[in-house]
Amino acid sequence: MVEPLNPFDDIVPTVKADALAYVVLERQNVEIMSRFLEDFGFTKVSHEGPSSFFRGFGDRPYCVELIPSTRDAFLGFGLVAADGGDLDILGAEHGVAPMDNDKPGGGRVLRLVDPNGYQIDLVHGFEPAKAFVPREAINVNNTPWDKPRVNAGVRPPLEPAMVEGVRHIVLQTPFFEETVHWYTKNFGYLASDLLQTQSGIIGLGFFRFDRGDKPADHHALAISFGPAPAILHISTEAIDIDAVGQGQQYLRARGWEHFWGIGRHVLGSQIFDYWKDPAGDEWEHYADGDVMTADCPVGFHALDRAGLWAWGDDLPASMRPPGPAPDGAPPPVRELMDAMLLPPRPWLD
Repeated sequence: MVEPLNPFDDIVPTVKADALAYVVLERQNVEIMSRFLEDFGFTKVSHEGPSSFFRGFGDRPYCVELIPSTRDAFLGFGLVAADGGDLDILGAEHGVAPMDNDKPGGGRVLRLVDPNGYQIDLVHGFEPAKAFVPREAINVNNTPWDKPRVNAGVRPPLEPAMVEGVRHIVLQTPFFEETVHWYTKNFGYLASDLLQTQSGIIGLGFFRFDRGDKPADHHALAISFGPAPAILHISTEAIDIDAVGQGQQYLRARGWEHFWGIGRHVLGSQIFDYWKDPAGDEWEHYADGDVMTADCPVGFHALDRAGLWAWGDDLPASMRPPGPAPDGAPPPVRELMDAMLLPPRPWLD
């Protein structure tokens, strides 16, 4: 492994986004996708117009917008601005004016397009929704040394894993460095962990919001090198680990397609469980993730499957390269593909 170097360290951001607000999807069958989202833990929002909107139990007016369409597609996502003036500052940089937001919550929105063609919104001034707590989190754990839970059992209900909101997006792109630079420059993302091959090629990065001394999730955006732009998954935070487990039971009972989990990630530490929606996109339930302040240094790690999860089953086959890089593939592509084909654990050979 070559000496680690963060190639994005000297990028000066135009503004700093504060949070992830929502994702925007086109769907051919809005009705069946709506059923999936409600079984996954979202609640439908009343709103006039062709789109359907869904929220979590947090204060975001909505977390998912479904647009009726003749295709199934991921259009992009929205970010929350820390200050209303940030929309004007960033808009002036791109020659784009903010506009009134006609979606739930109102406020203003600035819309840009990233290097992969996704629409990225920066929103501010929306009316927060009234947050609600579906149940108390189960966070009293007995250990061999300390058993604070006395005369009380753990009885999580069998129900959808009510989610607080959308917490991170994972994108695949053939324009890796350009995409990372675009998000870092425009929205102030900080690198939490970068994964590289033996020669130092970075093929996967995890990025968090820069919130100063206020903790932010380990990653709100992950960017992976790949052959074509794609959404790899949309992640939601459940109320606790038991909600992830019972949410899996509920989704299985409802007949949806399970994809990967339950397990624990290495980078971010989340207890995770992945599902496929009716259009084939991946959705994650997670709990117990890491948070970091802005002064936490970037981590450098080997790019391989073993570094993506600590325990649980191996990555599904569709998340790995289909085989060795084809003849004539550029050396960086060959090296990245070969790294992801290495056996992750001796007992999984």
